[in-house]
Amino acid sequence: MKPTAITVLGLTLICVFSSSKYLIIPADDIKGGVLSFFGIDNCFIFRYIIFVMNCLNALTNETGILVKDRKWIFERANVKADFVIFPSFFNAHTHIGDSIIEAPKKDLEELVGQRGLKFRVLEEAEEDEIVNGMKKSIDLISKTSATALEFREGGIKGYNLYRKADKDCVLIALSRPNDEFEAEELIKISHGFGFSSVRDHNLDFLEYCRDIARKNEKIFAIHAGERDDEDVEDALAMEPDFLIHMNMASERNLKRAIDLGIPIVTCFRSNAFFGLFNIKNYEILSDYENWMIGTDNAMVSTPSMLDEVRFASYFMDYAKVFQASIRNPFFQSYTIARIDKINRRNPIASIVRRLESCDIVRVIRGDIVFQ
Repeated sequence: MKPTAITVLGLTLICVFSSSKYLIIPADDIKGGVLSFFGIDNCFIFRYIIFVMNCLNALTNETGILVKDRKWIFERANVKADFVIFPSFFNAHTHIGDSIIEAPKKDLEELVGQRGLKFRVLEEAEEDEIVNGMKKSIDLISKTSATALEFREGGIKGYNLYRKADKDCVLIALSRPNDEFEAEELIKISHGFGFSSVRDHNLDFLEYCRDIARKNEKIFAIHAGERDDEDVEDALAMEPDFLIHMNMASERNLKRAIDLGIPIVTCFRSNAFFGLFNIKNYEILSDYENWMIGTDNAMVSTPSMLDEVRFASYFMDYAKVFQASIRNPFFQSYTIARIDKINRRNPIASIVRRLESCDIVRVIRGDIVFQ
């Protein structure tokens, strides 16, 4: 039988038919770069789906063909790109439990303190309402990021509500136990612990939680330097795996944390909302290889990293913001977006400043072979 050519988005697939062994029959129309066909092998019918896209690699500014058969492969080729591919954002700090709240303009303690408005509203809310709010945030995170490091408050009850919302385990969720019993239970089912400022907790209890997190090879993370520098030294003494904020830390303590190699997460929009925006510390962090970016409370900022990096780029070097936003210590991931808003002269700047969630076509949570 004669070879048959099938062209998909500029890529020509040559299908050689063999009557004795193998036959390919096109099955569906090609939509969005997906080729579907049937294969007949020894009278058994198989359905195959191959993902094919002509893409611009944002990191190298080279075009190529992205193909998914058994694995993802990007092969350089001189093609007209319809899409752009780049390393996915990693949302390094979220609180999605407050997704049902639209925060009024209040200071940090009034809104998220231990008896702040957030916790009073959540105590009165129906569980289904909280779960549905989290589901909406998870949907947006999964569309715009590889994953998120979620800080789940409320002990065992709060973590179980999160599990109802994230049945596919999209997020890397930390828990916040209220006592030693909850700590022992939560370390079994969560990725570790995420605490607010040391000023909110007994230091002996924090050390206990840190120790069992390490024993179980789980994460221990803590907020510090968000409001002032007074909680930073005790936080550093805990030797956490992640420090959240540090926007109001003293230069001395900020550089201490950097020298210790502790990953530090900045949440620009949240800091701005609470009047705690500090460009000086952000500039220091911008050259740090363990600087990351997160979106913080869903009641204050959308959990979309596209929104976060766009805001940050108004004040910071877009390239440094991009590098911080794609640092994922857990796994490789890539994002495919429509190329309409991408300027070929500077695709990274366009990704940071112009992309919206509606432009994203797919997030590939896994590795790609670049050839």
